[in-house]
Amino acid sequence: RNYNGDGISFQQSNDVQVRDCLSEGNSSLGLHPGSGSQRPSISGCTARGNGEDGLFLCWRVKHGLFENNTLEGNGRFGISIGHKDTDNLLRGNRLRGNGEDGIYFRNETEGMAGHRNRLVENLIENNGTEREVAGIRVRGFTQDLIFEGNTIRDTRPEGQRRQVVGIRIDEQAGEVLMKGNRIEATTAVLDNRR
Repeated sequence: RNYNGDGISFQQSNDVQVRDCLSEGNSSLGLHPGSGSQRPSISGCTARGNGEDGLFLCWRVKHGLFENNTLEGNGRFGISIGHKDTDNLLRGNRLRGNGEDGIYFRNETEGMAGHRNRLVENLIENNGTEREVAGIRVRGFTQDLIFEGNTIRDTRPEGQRRQVVGIRIDEQAGEVLMKGNRIEATTAVLDNRR
């Protein structure tokens, strides 16, 4: 708690497991698997009230499992995915009340993007504190994503809702398979691909 940096961070590590941990009030990231970490597993954890993201996949995080975590009230994104972070499963997580988009795929080139990640049965609600955001935003040349069985909604009173787009896909993104998602938003899917 209240550390001047990341709460839980590990780099260049294989098969790390983080279970039932609380990371809160830290100045930077709540949970930070990074730099070539293969097959990490983070489950049953809570990251809340951190200055930046709840869960930040850093660089070459591959074949990871992130499930049943609560990521709430963080200053930026609930979950951020990007720099060669591929082939991960994010399942059964709860993302609430984060400052910006619930789940954010970073603006990367094709060779550097977070490809082949699966979002399954996550609850993404009431994100966006200062401006209008999306439940899930896909930027850059990210491709081959699967979004299945997620619930994306904003339950705040009319006039206080900021999560106005369910899923936003930017111009350069590749294939995104969407199946069985329950979306309650002003715009369910904003697809800007050509």
